[in-house]
Amino acid sequence: MILHRDFLLLEASIMIKYIIALVITVLILSAGVWLYLPKDNPLLGEWVSTDDIYGKPERLVFTEFGMFKDGSHVPAEFDISRQKVTVITNLASTEYLLVSDNMIKQRVPRQTWRFFMRAKAMKNMKEALEQSQINRYN
Repeated sequence: MILHRDFLLLEASIMIKYIIALVITVLILSAGVWLYLPKDNPLLGEWVSTDDIYGKPERLVFTEFGMFKDGSHVPAEFDISRQKVTVITNLASTEYLLVSDNMIKQRVPRQTWRFFMRAKAMKNMKEALEQSQINRYN
């Protein structure tokens, strides 16, 4: 009788170990799948450079399938990580670092960083500066 009860306890403890191992395995696999799921592309939309390049601001437009450059659509792949998006075309790859929701900086070889703002945010900022009610002589 005592041997039978010890045997049942042993079987129960082995079963509990298998269940715990199964749960841990499922959690680890779920975390791995979550890490490799496609992420939302934070670059989608229109961006305008904060400084003039060749006398006028540069304009970038990113779509789900690429980007508009020099008036034509260029197919591209996006390698998205936490704070960095690498845009890979058949000609080159360019890194963009996310500064905020409305600002990115582009890594430019042999130069400093080039900053871009979302076109809508840039427009709102310019309108706010033009309609400023601040006057030091009032």
